[in-house]
Amino acid sequence: MRKSALQKATDRIQTDGIRHCFVLYGSAAMVLWKHYGKKTQAITNLFDLSHEVWNDCAKDHDHSMIQMCETETGIEIQNENGVSWRDVVYLNGQDPGPMTEAQWLYMRQQQLKWIRPQIMACLMVALHRKYSFGFDRCAKIYQLIEETSAQYRHDPKRIRKACQELTGIDVADVVTKKGEQDEGNV
Repeated sequence: MRKSALQKATDRIQTDGIRHCFVLYGSAAMVLWKHYGKKTQAITNLFDLSHEVWNDCAKDHDHSMIQMCETETGIEIQNENGVSWRDVVYLNGQDPGPMTEAQWLYMRQQQLKWIRPQIMACLMVALHRKYSFGFDRCAKIYQLIEETSAQYRHDPKRIRKACQELTGIDVADVVTKKGEQDEGNV
């Protein structure tokens, strides 16, 4: 059966989301290990909490993850083009009203720009809730995660390997259901 353009866009969001999770969770684990003295169990507990945060946000259709992050930590996370969540209807709780399939497709395609910021926001909210990290500490760890990710050229396989060697954490177990995601899709 041939996939619709909307289904293809949705699939791409899923694949990109997993790739960004590998990069950000792996980078975060290394940063927490090196700079904050957190050990394997503390880091995996934080990641478990981040999944709970993600699920909490999914239940609240009036607020995006990025909006939750700003409310709880004071950090405004923008996309790679410097666009604020406030400028995007589906991220700021505004009801766009009934949409045609073409509008849904456009929205899904635009969401690709917001996957990484949403995942980073989720990690910041989890850090705030777990360790009471405020604005300054969240901003610092955000910067360190970005630097670590760039150090490995945002390559999920390289980050996964480095993270496992340093911390003993396999991000595939954290990001997917105990590593069952095909690594080739990452």
